[in-house]
Amino acid sequence: MTSQTRRGTRVPWGLVVPLGLVLLVAVLGPLLAPHAPDESVSFPFAPSAPGHPLGTDYLGADVLSRLLHGGRTLVLVALAVLVVTYALATAAGMLAAHRGGWVDHTVMRTADVLMGLPAIVLLTVIVTGVGRGTGGAAVAITVVLLPDIVRVVRTATAGALVRDYVEVAVARGEPGRSVLVREVLPNLGPVLAADLGVRFVAAVYAVATASFLGLGVQPPTADWALMIFENRGGLALQPLAVLAPVIALVVLLSLSSALADRLAVDRSPRRPPRRARVARPVSDDPRPVSAAEVVDLRVAAAATGRVVVDGVDLAVRPGEVLGLVGASGSGKTTIALALLGHLRPGLVHVGGVTRVAGHDLGARSGRALRLLRARHAAYVAQDPRTALPSHLRVRAQLAEVLRARGVARAEVDGLSRAALRRANLPDDDAFLDRRPHQMSGGQLQRLALAIALTHRPAVVVLDEPTSALDADNADRLLAEFVELCRVSGAAAVLVSHDLPALATAADRLAVVDGGRVVETGPAARVLTAPTHPATRQLVVAEDAPLRREPPEGAPDLLVVSGVTVHRRGVGVVLDRASLRAPAGGSACLVGPSGCGKTTLLRVVAGLMAPAEGGVLLDGVPLAPLVAGRDAEQLRRVQLVPQNPYDSLNPRHTVRRIVARPLEQFGLCADDEAVTGEVVGLLRRVGLTERHADSLPAALSGGERQRVAIARALAADPDVLLCDEVTSALDRAVAASVVDLLSELREERGLTLLVVTHDPAVVRRVGGEVHEMVDGRPVLRPRPAMA
Repeated sequence: MTSQTRRGTRVPWGLVVPLGLVLLVAVLGPLLAPHAPDESVSFPFAPSAPGHPLGTDYLGADVLSRLLHGGRTLVLVALAVLVVTYALATAAGMLAAHRGGWVDHTVMRTADVLMGLPAIVLLTVIVTGVGRGTGGAAVAITVVLLPDIVRVVRTATAGALVRDYVEVAVARGEPGRSVLVREVLPNLGPVLAADLGVRFVAAVYAVATASFLGLGVQPPTADWALMIFENRGGLALQPLAVLAPVIALVVLLSLSSALADRLAVDRSPRRPPRRARVARPVSDDPRPVSAAEVVDLRVAAAATGRVVVDGVDLAVRPGEVLGLVGASGSGKTTIALALLGHLRPGLVHVGGVTRVAGHDLGARSGRALRLLRARHAAYVAQDPRTALPSHLRVRAQLAEVLRARGVARAEVDGLSRAALRRANLPDDDAFLDRRPHQMSGGQLQRLALAIALTHRPAVVVLDEPTSALDADNADRLLAEFVELCRVSGAAAVLVSHDLPALATAADRLAVVDGGRVVETGPAARVLTAPTHPATRQLVVAEDAPLRREPPEGAPDLLVVSGVTVHRRGVGVVLDRASLRAPAGGSACLVGPSGCGKTTLLRVVAGLMAPAEGGVLLDGVPLAPLVAGRDAEQLRRVQLVPQNPYDSLNPRHTVRRIVARPLEQFGLCADDEAVTGEVVGLLRRVGLTERHADSLPAALSGGERQRVAIARALAADPDVLLCDEVTSALDRAVAASVVDLLSELREERGLTLLVVTHDPAVVRRVGGEVHEMVDGRPVLRPRPAMA
């Protein structure tokens, strides 16, 4: 028996209700007991009788009364142990991940030592040292459970610390404790909640074991495990004296374990009611006329039933490149993923048929579906930082795909290096031994493409594969990819906002708007003579007027002078790099992926210390790192990260995100003033007051980027550092975001330092253009005003 919550997750009431009753009886049992737990009501091991329905124990006490008294201590001690253990483990794990170095080494090696000792030996030794009884057992059990939870917290914290929203907080000057409490801790909630059920079972088991061994609760206190230990000698005379507490423990542990497993595994969303619709006939002929196709595809949101994709028919032939375009949130990525038989969490398949290489994906599930995808399909996600396993080296990631295809071990190395060369990446041993965190965003994107193309898939789905690449690398990579599709006969579905790239790479375009395909046709025709308003809006957004510049002779507000940066395993990234940005002006930094653009931005933000050189703000040298800068310097320089889907804390509302800089820098007198300023900032970036109480998940990509800009503006900065702020947005939204930045520069006198590889952004922002060449920004001639 199950039902659904408002968000669509199934609630297993068939487990929740019985477990709740067991816990309620265990805690409130003493109020229901007919006798005191130590009251003698008959002779020892007396059988069942009206006054004692479960008989008596070895002291002649009522078994039912002792059973009702015996669960409270067990449950409350287990819960108390969990509270203390999670508090200690959370503090230790977060500290280890944040501080790193010797702190991390000390914490984790201590956890390793504790985990290496047998639990029963550790329990016995600690209780012997502390003393028998409830307190001694609780201390011992805390030590036994602590190492595992420390590892879980440390891993989750390390993952959260690399998020863009944490980097923004660090660049803003938030102290380490504030970063951990405000940004990281709220995101540990889901991880710890999933872990809690398993730990509760372990805690109950450990408390019961300690009592059974005589290390925990001491006689004559009533306790289920102690009852088993005390009455085991009379099992043949009065079996209920032993079986009753055994059954109580088994029921408690079984229900807790089953509920923990169900909550950890069962994410089945609610299926919205089907609408009356006449199904279209679909041939069952397995011949792959199309490499992949969807027929009458319908997808809805599980929580609300809102239709996301409505009646889409789409097919891609072998060797064809199909481009999917549309505004953010139009449904194009959902359609592309559906071609692989996959939907994102929170979405549910309502109707339609999906085929890959002639195989009906709806007829397969589990292992059969995974094998079909491994043999015939490949996928490249939009954000390679989260799509690629951070712990695997490049060599292992490539080999993993080839082994899944059954490639002989002797051929793996050669095919891996060939795939890297096709993606314009180094194929030497040093690069093969790198991990993802040792590469730039562009290199990660090219690596993701290389991994997808190591084998010859029937269909490849690419979700914004060039969003982190410069124009030259994007064009070259797409040209090589298209040629590979032609030669191998692989079909490609290319989801992209880059219309110029699609014009040359795609054979056919499908424009998606509101969950429907509103226009299809040859790429050249769709982009030059669009017929639908949604297509025309995307095409018009390519045109970009040049922005006016501040008056000649404006003083330089930001100066980067002779900055040199070395990265271990990479070498020199910046080589005596220098540039200037005038007050109220802008400077664009362009160049191929991996050339050091973002590294230069991180140096300015104080997130990376250069080996040589420095940064001046209004003629005053800035400390190399954030920790050495004063509050005023931190306020004047603000960062807007690249990825709008990673730059906002998913556990904070928009109001809290935008209000934090106001509170940190003391820019408002009271809470009422903060609220008013937040609303004003949201309106200034094109949002409304209703967005203030939304979580980032409820916003589109463009709305999230506007919130990120509002957060930066809340500090009333003089310099705005923008790192590829449009790479994840469609053209229309990207144009509106860039126009907003330019308007803010003109109205508020902001200085913009913009990292981009998009020529449209350069035209809209205006200002001087610096191209990274051999680790140095080289000034390009400024384009003439239109």
